[in-house]
Amino acid sequence: MIRWKWAARLLVCTSLYACGSPSDAPANESSRIEQSSAASVGEVPPGVERGKPGNIGVSVDYAYSDIPIAGVAGGKNVVFVGQPINGKVVALDRFTGEPVGELPSPAEGFAVPFIIHTVGDPDEGRVTVLGAGGYPSPKPFVPANPTLYEFTYHYDRLHGFGATRTRDIPFTSVLVGFAEDFVHLDDGRYLVSDAILGSIWVVQTDGSITPGIVPKTWRAEDRIPQLAFCETGPTTQVNGYPFRFSGATQPGVSPLAVRRGTVYFNTTCGRGLYRFPLRSLSDHRQPYERARDIRLVQAVPPHVVMEELLDFTFHPYDPSDHWLYAADALKLRIIRIDVDTGRRQIVAEDARRFDFPSSLGFLPPIAGISPIVVVSNQQERTPLTNDAVTTTTFQLPFIVAKVFVP
Repeated sequence: MIRWKWAARLLVCTSLYACGSPSDAPANESSRIEQSSAASVGEVPPGVERGKPGNIGVSVDYAYSDIPIAGVAGGKNVVFVGQPINGKVVALDRFTGEPVGELPSPAEGFAVPFIIHTVGDPDEGRVTVLGAGGYPSPKPFVPANPTLYEFTYHYDRLHGFGATRTRDIPFTSVLVGFAEDFVHLDDGRYLVSDAILGSIWVVQTDGSITPGIVPKTWRAEDRIPQLAFCETGPTTQVNGYPFRFSGATQPGVSPLAVRRGTVYFNTTCGRGLYRFPLRSLSDHRQPYERARDIRLVQAVPPHVVMEELLDFTFHPYDPSDHWLYAADALKLRIIRIDVDTGRRQIVAEDARRFDFPSSLGFLPPIAGISPIVVVSNQQERTPLTNDAVTTTTFQLPFIVAKVFVP
């Protein structure tokens, strides 16, 4: 969904940034799980919550923040977490959760840095941040001005953290309503989704922007149904709260993932998980004609009022893992989906730890263990993103979690 229309206003209801590892057992134990070559997910030390019986994985608290967070990614020794209202991306020690530095931002700060992905070989220390360029405004329509920021970085406890911004890729040459996600391809290109105008753009290796799947015109009658934004939504229940999206937050095409030459995307408005061949984006058809290649992978069941998969990813370090891992925001859990059969499994479920999970990503393996890091931002608890409530009732702190999957 369009997650941060309200971010600038949250300064009135939260304190200044504070992020660090939890003082109780789980964070320390999660570090031990990763550092021990003998540890396995099935052998969880005392003091670590296992979550609900039947979950595939084990989840633990990793770090806390006193303001909303969005966007998470990590390398061999560091985890990056976005601070949209501060316009910053902070770096945390992968094992302790303590802050060790920040990515160098533009002079005016990042404009809504809420999507972060590491790219390439983890030994190279590369990360890309999507600055949305503004807050979503479909009515009245105000285009956003997103930018992809590329960085190289290094961190170890002896020399500390350092990073260099190596390239900015602005989208000033094309019309974007709100950039919701991006994915980095093996050949160096990027795909970027536009949740308001229902488009998928391609960033070429030279930084130029070309249309991937884009409507013929921006008129309502030319919208691509599987990508299109919708203006209203039903009311559902999230964590004990009635929950309803407004016209400014009802999402079109949102998360993107690529595996074996196929692009996957999810949309709440389109009520399903879809796919199309990556090669479609470089053929000689008109961009709107490529929408013919979109196929439904799994529809949302009719009895489900609304489903919001805010982020998803394949395991980048295990090509044999066929599951698509997703942040199931409205059901307060992390799930995985077999994209061939549509079968689903609950990886981790916890109403406190995954209180509206919005972003996730795998960390590179150490001793064969590659945890998922997850950030959640409690969107059901504020009228700024939930039309069905009138007061903000955030439960501090916001949690960065780790999930260990066998």
